[in-house]
Amino acid sequence: MNKLWLVRAIGLISLTLSITLFLSLHSPPPTAAQKPRILAFTALQMRGSENRSTLFAVNATSSARRELTRNIDVIAPLVWSPNGQRLAFVGGYSDIYTVNADGSRLTKQFSEAGCKAANFEIAWFSNSQKLVFARSCDGFTSDAPGSQSLYTSNTSGIKGTKLVRNLEVGGQPPKTEISSEFYISPDGQQVAFVKEKNIYKMNADGSGMTKLTKSPGEYISSGGSELVWSPDGTKIAFLVGAYPKQQIYTINANGTNLKNLTNNPQNEVYSVKLFWSPDSSRIAYYYNKPGDSAGEQQDIYLLDINRGTAKNLTQKPRNYDEISWSPDGKFIAFVAGEFNNQKLYTINADGNQLNQLATRLKPSGISELAWSADSQQIAFIFNEIQGDKSNLYLINRDGSALTKLTNDKDLNASNPVWQPQ
Repeated sequence: MNKLWLVRAIGLISLTLSITLFLSLHSPPPTAAQKPRILAFTALQMRGSENRSTLFAVNATSSARRELTRNIDVIAPLVWSPNGQRLAFVGGYSDIYTVNADGSRLTKQFSEAGCKAANFEIAWFSNSQKLVFARSCDGFTSDAPGSQSLYTSNTSGIKGTKLVRNLEVGGQPPKTEISSEFYISPDGQQVAFVKEKNIYKMNADGSGMTKLTKSPGEYISSGGSELVWSPDGTKIAFLVGAYPKQQIYTINANGTNLKNLTNNPQNEVYSVKLFWSPDSSRIAYYYNKPGDSAGEQQDIYLLDINRGTAKNLTQKPRNYDEISWSPDGKFIAFVAGEFNNQKLYTINADGNQLNQLATRLKPSGISELAWSADSQQIAFIFNEIQGDKSNLYLINRDGSALTKLTNDKDLNASNPVWQPQ
């Protein structure tokens, strides 16, 4: 009897293990949709007798939101730490804060008055524990120089923030310490800038200053581009020449391999923006037909960095804007049409499968496109002509599931940024 019971028990255990193994092998793996997709954004709201721009985090799968700041007027930039646990942002137009994704540990990292028209660029170090940020200030008079300042912060509070460089720029006679803003590499480790008509770089702590270009040039001129770091931090892209006839160049971050990628005397640029692909192998940019100063006869082109070839991606001259690469590098989202008469599109990076999204929305102003980390969704700001509001929308890459994420209390939404995953 005991032997028969033991045989049955062993058989039952074996059957249970077999069923469990079968289900584990044949059940679909957890999908990205099962993970919470968090989107941070700012929304202008009426608070008492005044309007205030507040920072929110919304779960894109449920539209449930959390208010992260209540008594701070928040403006761009909003920057997630690489581990997705904290946000850095500008508050009150002159201060820098960090806050946890759940709204805890709101900490002021920087506060300094005496800056006219303050403009910030912020980057996190790859360890998500340290910030580097640059502040640009205009001169208080037309003759007075402005300033470009670089800081680092260990995010432990204001006492943990250090001034690395404070350089004067502009004024009459013009200061020559620096002739551009500081442009921070994606990992926060390096900074590029223009000095004495050459491109320089240095480490974020101010050490290792190196001249990258060997001869003076118009690297930052009237209408000139920024110095744009590749996502992997190994290259810098920029425009050379007098606007609008400028050429697109790249140079390695160690100063080698300076390349003219367009090499076309008739090349004209509009909006002077360069957009690196996530794998740092291609650059998207707006190309104008010669003489089209209004930007009404553009196309979107792709430059292959390794091959040195250019490809017309859109092949339909019109007004384009808001280029945004999907994180997997397979798609580009953009808007086409004049302001307040714009439509949202995606196109494969090889130029095939042009798709219009959000077709049920009437043409209007569309801006601030932001792809989710898994390249499946696009957040964007849509200007509601009726009611004069700007709302945050979300749509799947295939055009399905158009969702409005803001509510009637939000007067204007802006600055959508996805939490890294």
